Amino acid sequence: VFQKHYFNCSRRAKCRETNVSSVQIQGDADYFINHLGVPTVQFAYEDITALQGPSFLSEALFLKRATKIEEMDPFFHLHETITKLSGEVILQIANEPVLPFNALDIALEVQNSLKGDQPNTHQLLALASRLRESTELFQSDEMRPANDPKERIPIRVRMLNDILQDMEKSFLVKQVPPGFYRNILYHLDEKTSQFSILLAAWEHCKSLASNETIQEALSEVLNSINSAQVYFKAGLDVFESGVVGKN
Repeated sequence: VFQKHYFNCSRRAKCRETNVSSVQIQGDADYFINHLGVPTVQFAYEDITALQGPSFLSEALFLKRATKIEEMDPFFHLHETITKLSGEVILQIANEPVLPFNALDIALEVQNSLKGDQPNTHQLLALASRLRESTELFQSDEMRPANDPKERIPIRVRMLNDILQDMEKSFLVKQVPPGFYRNILYHLDEKTSQFSILLAAWEHCKSLASNETIQEALSEVLNSINSAQVYFKAGLDVFESGVVGKN
């Protein structure tokens, strides 16, 4: 999204500020993220001058007041831009031999979510560090050759894409507190980059003598990071064993 936005902006005199984040906003995407656990993207234009009422305009959430839509986008220029951006991103995902997903970005976000004054996260940080190392090797040793047409083996590309698109599934949890998302990589707001379920558990434990809630939350995060680490390590082992070459 960043790449497409700034490419289009370079052809214009003025560019609007872009905020790409894993913070969820209301709209059709909420059900897919919260209940189905499906990775979803939603584009919206935010009116930072709005003090009350709906403050953003997107294709996924239609405002109740038609007059408000007309005030924010009377000639549908914002709608047109959102549609074009969506189309360009979809075309890139569909046309690239290797999915344009960066596994290292997810690993770095996991590490950032564990920073700060958080107790009992030493084991999580150590595991997150190993996940980052595995994704770094994957990016350099496996994805780079696959992007070279001379070294592009169909079965190798298929395996790479399977690993890339399934990585986020490691961070889906079966049960989360009400109001939270099954994909623990997504944050509830922009105030913090830490894991939401850990923050909620620590707040809950402050008022109770038992630390059962925080232990459950730590276990969920630990299992997710470990699952992703094992998944990528297994992928690297498959490529290193030469199975692709033999097939």
